[in-house]
Amino acid sequence: MTTRSKAMAFAGFGLAAAVGITGCGSGSDSADGETGSGSNSGGTPKEKVAAAFQSLNGSSNAGFTLKLDSSTADLEKISAAQDSSEKLDAEDKKTFGYLLKGSVTMNVSAPEGKTFADVTKDSAATKSDNLLKDPAAFEAALKNSGSVATSVVYDGSGLVDFVSKDGLFYLRADADKIATLSGQNLSSLTSTLGQLPPVIATPAQKLFDGQWVSLDLVKTVQILDKQGLLDELSKSQDATAADAVDPAKVQSLITSLEASYDSDSQVTEVDGGYQVSVPYEKTADAINDDLVALIGADEVADFRKELKQAPNKDLVFTVKADDDKLTGVNIDLKQFLTKPVEDATFAVDLAVDTDASAVQVPTGATAVDIQGLFNLIPADSLAGLAQGSGL
Repeated sequence: MTTRSKAMAFAGFGLAAAVGITGCGSGSDSADGETGSGSNSGGTPKEKVAAAFQSLNGSSNAGFTLKLDSSTADLEKISAAQDSSEKLDAEDKKTFGYLLKGSVTMNVSAPEGKTFADVTKDSAATKSDNLLKDPAAFEAALKNSGSVATSVVYDGSGLVDFVSKDGLFYLRADADKIATLSGQNLSSLTSTLGQLPPVIATPAQKLFDGQWVSLDLVKTVQILDKQGLLDELSKSQDATAADAVDPAKVQSLITSLEASYDSDSQVTEVDGGYQVSVPYEKTADAINDDLVALIGADEVADFRKELKQAPNKDLVFTVKADDDKLTGVNIDLKQFLTKPVEDATFAVDLAVDTDASAVQVPTGATAVDIQGLFNLIPADSLAGLAQGSGL
């Protein structure tokens, strides 16, 4: 498939996700194209979609599973229908083969006693000019951000697992499977561990053995502060602050997306959920100035040019809900193909569980010895770094 087709697919998914995550507006009046089935006491279909996303904000735990919904046979059928320039080549087939066997799962928990809406408010109220200047503020920000557990799943088991909570980060990997998939020889990598200091070799061996390893980021920052290195990191962050994304500009984009959804989108009730249709051009017009402020006029011009090549005028996706609770978002990728194949499945599916269990921290993890790692660095080198002279 051409780069354009793939870019349009991911651009479409990104736009749909952006509209959805912002809450799909604040609940609006009926729009053209809505069915009469949404006019009951529960509100219009558009209001029901908004309520579904807003239910997520009121939750304290949520689970997400992202995967490609298709099959090898369907992809072959789709490829055969395309022009020669858009057919899948051998590398495409290999990549899609991996994707069909894989998924990404993520569980998120707000801090105890809070909802995701509370976390958003706390984050907006947190002064984040440079948290590295204040280790205590840095620790508080980490603890107020909640916890996350992410897993890259392949062929039914976790390939890489990551958990974070209260400034502690946990990592586990299936090194054997990763080595097999990448065509590497794991024994050649593990054979060199004996030449490394135990402070490095021990956690590395645990990772190779598929066990959990943990890193205390709060302790790391405290040691950096004690060594006088935190000021240099803060200065470095200050130097790049001008390139950082301005939260006010992001909020302006979100507000424009919400307004565009309310005024321009059409929502109809379908079996198992709601079909949302978002007009590319109107939405692009609505957020144009915000995008220019965020990424620049040239990039936006290229983006708008890409949109004009979309086979359809609207981005269509399905929002799944059960009793006003969001259960998923599905994007049919065939809409981005020049020659879609109706009897084939090719979609990105995001399953949502607003009743997911709270994130659990792994037990028995091997802690990386942060102080021991710093002890490997010569004192004069640390002094040089603290004075900003480098190694």
